[in-house]
Amino acid sequence: MARRVNGNLGEEVTSFIGRRDELATAKRLLPTTRVLTLLGPGGMGKTRLSRQIGQLVSRAFPDGVWFVELADLQDPNLVTLSVAEALNLRDESSAPLPRLTEFLADKRLLLILDNCEHLIEECATLVGRIIATTPDVRVLATSREVLGIPGEQVMPVPPLELPDTDSGDSDALQLFIERATAANPGFTVTTANRAVLTEICRRLEGMPLALELAALRLRMFTPEQILDRLDDTMGLLSAGPRTAPQRQQTIEGAIRWSYDLCTPAEQRMWEQLSVFAGGFDIDAAEAVCELGAGTPKRNRVALMDALTGLVDKSVVMLRFDGDVARYSMLEPIRQFAGDRLDEQGAEQATRARHRLHYRRLAMRGQTAYWTADDVAWFRELIREHANLRAALRSGLDDEPLETMATVTVLRPFWEHNRFLSEGYGWLNEVLARNPEPTHERAKALSSAASLAALLGDRESAHRLVDACLELAAALDDRDIMAEVTLDRSLLAFADGDRERSMELGRASIAIAAENGQHAIEMDSHAFSFMCAMVIEAPGRTELAQRFLEITTENGSHLMGGLALWTVGIDHWRRGEIDAAAEYHGRAIEQLALFERCVWLSSAFEGLAWTVSSRGDYDRAARLLGASESLQRSTIRLAHTITIAVGDKERLKVRDALGEDAYRAAYGAGANLPLDEAINYALGRTPARPEADSEPVTPTRAPRKSATAASETNVLTRREKDVARLVAAGHSNKRIAADLVISIRTAETHVEHILTKLGFTSRTQVAAWAHEHDL
Repeated sequence: MARRVNGNLGEEVTSFIGRRDELATAKRLLPTTRVLTLLGPGGMGKTRLSRQIGQLVSRAFPDGVWFVELADLQDPNLVTLSVAEALNLRDESSAPLPRLTEFLADKRLLLILDNCEHLIEECATLVGRIIATTPDVRVLATSREVLGIPGEQVMPVPPLELPDTDSGDSDALQLFIERATAANPGFTVTTANRAVLTEICRRLEGMPLALELAALRLRMFTPEQILDRLDDTMGLLSAGPRTAPQRQQTIEGAIRWSYDLCTPAEQRMWEQLSVFAGGFDIDAAEAVCELGAGTPKRNRVALMDALTGLVDKSVVMLRFDGDVARYSMLEPIRQFAGDRLDEQGAEQATRARHRLHYRRLAMRGQTAYWTADDVAWFRELIREHANLRAALRSGLDDEPLETMATVTVLRPFWEHNRFLSEGYGWLNEVLARNPEPTHERAKALSSAASLAALLGDRESAHRLVDACLELAAALDDRDIMAEVTLDRSLLAFADGDRERSMELGRASIAIAAENGQHAIEMDSHAFSFMCAMVIEAPGRTELAQRFLEITTENGSHLMGGLALWTVGIDHWRRGEIDAAAEYHGRAIEQLALFERCVWLSSAFEGLAWTVSSRGDYDRAARLLGASESLQRSTIRLAHTITIAVGDKERLKVRDALGEDAYRAAYGAGANLPLDEAINYALGRTPARPEADSEPVTPTRAPRKSATAASETNVLTRREKDVARLVAAGHSNKRIAADLVISIRTAETHVEHILTKLGFTSRTQVAAWAHEHDL
């Protein structure tokens, strides 16, 4: 999970106490080093300290302070993707590292990587690459082990300051007292118990997590009773088991003490909960945890009692995701329980139940994707993304065939939620683990081909389609034909054969309709309409209307929202502006129900085209800005329509407003938070929210503005590189090869250059580059 510190990291539930010296040291070191690692054992408070440092220095980083939490991530291959996701980068490349470093090239930001120790090699490699390829990015890492890269500055995080005397004050004592008061509002510090509290802090050596866990015991024990019970636990805290890793020889004692205070049922549940990643809800806990209480009903009662006990003892934390109650454990506590589960020999069976639960969630997509259950399904997948990853990872070895089916049925999740690269990676892994000729493999090959085509990897997509067709023929698998025909349509479009793509898209519709394959029928309608728009083929109205009919019949919100968008586009192209605006508004309402839907940006852009046709250019510019901030769809065909149609509308809007007014309105739209952008698009807020300037009388903008065409600093460093290659006569494909970026990224750079400079052709860019000695 990732958050931006500047403005929306969120408030901590408990206050930050002490660490004045550490904060001052970090503030002094950060300007002098590119990589600062907060080093210390688990439970020392490194995460809280890193967040506080981020808040303290945030003004020094105009592009933000970004927090990336790695504790829930177990797959080394997803480290780079997780950082990219934290920075809101689109999942649009099969090689995310170059995309990430390219994005960071001109940024001045602080990247906080939290809990690196279990992915130390991957984190070290990534940080080393970032530092080598960017001039102004700094990294603050928290870890139990140094990254070991050149230039790394290590800053040990010590225990909290201890009191010098029995009556003295200290950070450790202040933390213990505040947490004790929070745990037991009736607790007060007195002259009689102050010396005992001070001795507890000393015995626990000022370790924050140990102090917090000890403070929680004041719900049931007096300070004297706690001190008496530290005799055995203190041995563990100061000198843990000789066979334990060094990082566990202190914090494990504090956690084990809480463990020993639990009932046997609580201990067993605590152990089994360790297989969850990123938290869990009550249904998942009931599905995975078995307490041996006899009947299912008794097991549920015992489970509720045990979970209540773990929450009361603050082993498990309760939080709310909207209206959904979620439970989680601190990572050291989860790791401790995982070790106990392994010692009991119960890990494999528990993980099998965990896989089964999340496989059932994934398999709901066989119907949820194209019905009214789609909103709930996609939201639950987003919430349980970390658990899905954990289930897939463990299933690769233990249940490879079932895992292949799970990964395949998640294709809509990978595609519509900007996880294309991750889904493609999982599909390649399961295909490698399952070489046997099965129907499940045929479906996985088709899904992999689809994602490869959407990522622009045409060579792999062709190979996968051929393999799928060959296997389908050998198995006489006719159920796969609609899906693989759609794959072929995608590839034909990518290859530039738009007429063939249209023909195959219609064939896919017919096959899917004949076999009652509703999801593929809807997907094929969406693709075929967009293809028809690009080539201006006949029958566009019929495609859009039929698409809307079948989605309405089945109650779909996601595909229904996309269908509303297609009908809106069709009305717009025919000059039926009022109808177009209505359908685009309805599309936005439905697509806004989905947290990461790639199509919401397209709906905003369609509405912008519509209001532009009405002559409301200020509103159109704001909607275009909001569309850009929402991130365009990573699906190449949707972007092709934007290039073919949207650029003309954008130029029209800019010419009508004039450069300054256009930029002001566009920027205002881009700065709108998501909720405000949706309200503005739907007319729920005034037409000119927070206007940046007085209304401007529309005038035609000159093709070369003083601020754009006469200054080279209007372009980023990477855009200047692209402009030089454009001036050298290179194609987008050649530019992509020279700069080691995707063709799609090269196209985007060229588009941005044209927009910033107010040009309409590459020839103008070439002349400008030569004029300014690029």
